[in-house]
Amino acid sequence: MKRNAYIAIILTIFLLTGCSKEAEEIPRDDKTIQINIMHYFGDTDTDESAKCFKEIIENEFEEAFPNVQLVQSIYDNGTYKKKIKVLMASGEVPDIMFGYGGGFSQAYVDSGKLLNLDDYINEDYRNRMDMQMQENFIYDGKQYGICFSYWTGVLYCNMGLFEQAGVEIPKTYEELKEASKILRKNNIQPVACGMLDRWHGQQWINNYTIQLAGAEFYKKMASGEESLDNEILIRSADLVQGLIRAEVFCDDIYNMTSSEAEEMFLEGDAAMIYIGNWYTSSAKERLGDKLAVTQMPVVPGAGFPNDYHGGGINGWMVSADTKYPELATEIAQWLAYRISCYQPQTSTFKIKEGDQVGNIDRINQDILDMYKDKENGGCAWDSIMLPEDADIWLDLCGKLFNMKFNGKGFAKLLKSQIDWRRDI
Repeated sequence: MKRNAYIAIILTIFLLTGCSKEAEEIPRDDKTIQINIMHYFGDTDTDESAKCFKEIIENEFEEAFPNVQLVQSIYDNGTYKKKIKVLMASGEVPDIMFGYGGGFSQAYVDSGKLLNLDDYINEDYRNRMDMQMQENFIYDGKQYGICFSYWTGVLYCNMGLFEQAGVEIPKTYEELKEASKILRKNNIQPVACGMLDRWHGQQWINNYTIQLAGAEFYKKMASGEESLDNEILIRSADLVQGLIRAEVFCDDIYNMTSSEAEEMFLEGDAAMIYIGNWYTSSAKERLGDKLAVTQMPVVPGAGFPNDYHGGGINGWMVSADTKYPELATEIAQWLAYRISCYQPQTSTFKIKEGDQVGNIDRINQDILDMYKDKENGGCAWDSIMLPEDADIWLDLCGKLFNMKFNGKGFAKLLKSQIDWRRDI
């Protein structure tokens, strides 16, 4: 990452190194205000938003906020999720932080750690926001964060490998199994997936649950309003195990991380991967004209073709203890809007004429076209569940993929373990 002279960047290496109060109290001069921001947009991050964020900070921030010194604390994604918990518990919270909406931030809202932004967002700005994409940052009718991008699930395909095997991109569940069989006969691994990071596999169960039950029911299951021990989840889990038995997933699924699986696809060693559209930039860069995108193949009995797997979950949140609530909120708003201007394909705003920076290329347009008639989305359960429930969910997803139990046993254990945790 380039370091411009006007921006001081603190790259914290150790997990328990926080944003110090001493640093907050040392301005560069009498007119400069120091604002601390914490995120996971590091040098190696391939997320589209990370690349946009770096450009914005390096090229635009000083002009927009000439009297602000922005001090960044940067982590990888996994460390960030642990670090934010430590800081929330210790009270050493930065002025602005990357925030996951939904259940992940519920406890921080309940404990008063996050600033209610309603008094700081003016009507013009609010009218520019796509409020459907802000829903995971609304708690009891109050807005505690500003979502800057949304994601959608995409099945990425290597057309070179499909053509080599003489097979079409699958549109249905049965076609996926048949295509995988033909790919394997041609010594091609079908679907890259890394279950050392269990979220990589949860996506399949989540998608099938939305196809069968719809996004509204799906979200109620995640929040506890509907039982997790139901026929929909049982069916979704059984469908995933049907893919495992049909050898749809790659041979090393249990020995790979998500990053390794993603690299496997980029290297041309697997024909498909299912992941969020944040992966598009890397896939385009590596596969070029060989890259094609489609929706998850439709499962038997899918009753909600206009609902989708995805939504707005990434945003900026402000500490309730910041010395500068108005300024911190203004910066968070500005960053959210500018990121949307750089990546209009995932914008959570109505972009003003002349503000758009990024272009929508062929692949991103294909993804937009896939979802143009979709009505309601549901984010991954490890994002919208309470963190403690999400840990149980991911643990059991890993065991389901390892065939420790069938769909019925999976749903029963999920309900009983989460109920037990809530009753403690």
